[in-house]
Order: sequence, then structure tokens, then C-alpha cells
Amino acid sequence: MLLPGIGFITVFLAAALGMTVLQSFGYYNLTGESGFSLRFWQEVFSRQVFDAFVYSLWIGIASAFGTLLLSYPLALYLRRRSAWTRFMNTLIRVPLFMPALVAAFILVNLMDYNGLINGLLTRAGILEQPVRMLRNEWGLIVILIQIWKNVPFQLLIIASVVQTIRSDIEEAAYNLGASKFAVFRHVLLPLSMPGILIAVALVFIGAFGDFAINSVAGPIYPPSLAVLMVSRANMLQEWNFAAGVGVIIMVVSILFVFLYTKMAAAIQDAKT
Repeated sequence: MLLPGIGFITVFLAAALGMTVLQSFGYYNLTGESGFSLRFWQEVFSRQVFDAFVYSLWIGIASAFGTLLLSYPLALYLRRRSAWTRFMNTLIRVPLFMPALVAAFILVNLMDYNGLINGLLTRAGILEQPVRMLRNEWGLIVILIQIWKNVPFQLLIIASVVQTIRSDIEEAAYNLGASKFAVFRHVLLPLSMPGILIAVALVFIGAFGDFAINSVAGPIYPPSLAVLMVSRANMLQEWNFAAGVGVIIMVVSILFVFLYTKMAAAIQDAKT
């Protein structure tokens, strides 16, 4: 019964991934003869792609773990049942219904050189002149937007796991003399680790391969891998080069998830 849905997704996903890999090796060349060639991979291994890779990796890791620093305490707090927590739970989910590009434009208008924040600070006398906050080479605004956009997403995943932790386990730990920190470290954190692993991995994949937010609020140089891929494909018609960059995005995402899961499992085993 699952075969029609799973088969449909598998066939088209495998076809898209396979065509991307083949195109990076010279096949499906839209601007010339198709055939096996390593020329495009020689172009991929350049300083520009390396800088874009380092930048994208930084954005992915900072966004994933920065989001976790907010979403995990919120998930623990929202375990309490009250009218206030229900209201907060509804309010926090608002960014889920807003496209990433729209969110980027909103924050760009707030933080632009002539935006609302600079305007308020200069009028209040805190700043003598506006400060340039956008297009930072470290992508700080991009990270801020990613965190704001992904907190509700991570919260849904982690909260669903945290809420399954039985309260009597915590009460038993307190009765045995455990402190609040000990309960968090030895009870809550290990039991919620599966949700944390999934949430961090999914946010990293999305932020590492993001195009919309980086194209609006990211630095001119280095670009993200996604921005580089789209610009070289659309503007310069270098589709085979863009396919090579796409393969790098896919491989790095898979490697991150694999290594991150192994490392987390090793830490978990060492604690137990």
C-alpha cells in the first residue's frame, strides 16, 4: 500500500540526483557537446567555491546550534500547561507560515542603513550616524533570520519528544536527592536527544543549502554555495559547473548528518 507513494518519490528523487551527478561530469551539457569530462570539476575546485563552502558551512552550523539554544529551553518551558504557554506556543509558530524570502525582506528593511533601527537610534542620539549592519562577511544577519525562521520548526520537533517524557521519572529523581541540574543532565537531556538530533540536522541542511535568505541579506563575497550555483547557472549558463556545486551541497549535507549522529551517539554512550 505504501509502494505508490514511496515509489513515486524515490523514482523522481533518484532521477533528479542522478542527472545532477551526471551533469557535473559533462553529460546533459546545454551549451555544448555532452560527454564524460572532468573539466567542470576542475573549475569547481577553485578559491571562490572554497570560500563559498566555508561560508555556507559556517551559516549552517551557527544557524542549527543557535536555533537549538532558543528552541530547547522553550520546549522545556512549554511543557507547563497554562493559558500563557498555550498563547506563547501559538505566537512562536507564526514564522512557520511566513516564506523565508518575506522574512528576509522584513528584517532587511528593519536593519538597513536607512532602516527603522538605525533611524530610531540616530533620532534618540545613541548613534551619530547610521551603522551598516547588512551584507556582513560573517553573515550575522543571515544567521539571525535563519534562527528566527527555524525556532518554531525545531520547537515542534523537540517539543513532541520532550512532552513524551513522563513526569514521574523526574519526580523519582528528585525523591532520590537529585538537583534540578542533575535531573536536566541525566534525565531530560538524554531522553530528548533523539528530537535534538533530528532538529539540528534538518535545520543545518536547510541553512547550508539556503538561497532565498542569502540572496537578500548575505554578503556580496563570499556568496553561499546556493547563490553561487544559481548565479553561474542562470547568468553565465554554466549548468555543469552549477551541477558540481549542487553535488557538493548534497554530499556535505549527508556527511554532516552521518558524522553528527555518530558523534552524538558516542557522547551518549560515554555518559551511560
